[in-house]
Amino acid sequence: MKFNGVQITEESIQACRQWFIDNQQACINGALNGTLGLASHVNPLSYITKCTEKQTDIARGKWDKTFTFMQRAYYIQTGESVALLP
Repeated sequence: MKFNGVQITEESIQACRQWFIDNQQACINGALNGTLGLASHVNPLSYITKCTEKQTDIARGKWDKTFTFMQRAYYIQTGESVALLP
């Protein structure tokens, strides 16, 4: 896959997947210990379930072709951030 004219390496893709999985885990941990500050209408168990499902999808590569994923993988690989808007 290429992003911003740069071939994204498998190593960067794996590191990016792990970054997003870790981010979801931080959300789960916050929901479990009450520090996340979920809105009152959000059921914590449903939220945790969705985060866990996202982790599985990320690990399987279902997010790999999203702009957000590619932007982060590019950053991991190059150290440069690409703005969403010019």
